Amino acid sequence: MAFEYPTLNGIAPSWADIRITLSIYAGLSLAPTDVASIKWSDKVTPGVVRGTSGGQKKARTVGEYECEASITFYRNGWEQFRSGLTVLNKRLTLVGFDVMIQHTPPGSIAILKTKIAGCRVIGRTADMQEGADADKVEIPLDVMRIEEGNGISLL
Repeated sequence: MAFEYPTLNGIAPSWADIRITLSIYAGLSLAPTDVASIKWSDKVTPGVVRGTSGGQKKARTVGEYECEASITFYRNGWEQFRSGLTVLNKRLTLVGFDVMIQHTPPGSIAILKTKIAGCRVIGRTADMQEGADADKVEIPLDVMRIEEGNGISLL
């Protein structure tokens, strides 16, 4: 069954309608506006039971859940977030946080939510090049779980 992406009077949520909140586990919460992009994905890989059925599948297991995410900051946004992390530990990868993504289409009261839970910074990639574009820093995250709406997840 296919569902249409939610719209309001023909206006779909877009990057212009996004709010990103980074909730560091010690109580500090940041809502940076210097974010260039955010990506996430998750999947479930079921195990298979074949037995002596001639190679045919007989059953599947619940499976293993995997998820990943990354945030690309403009330089000022990264420095703001990095400062928040270093309040707890100068070793950035040891500080946990959640990412809340919220969209509200213009004129709507609905809030479309995605929570990227149990995050840790696991790398940094700078993207600086000749030209007029602003410096960017991509931050890959180690993620425990991704939830949409009110706690809906793949597994």
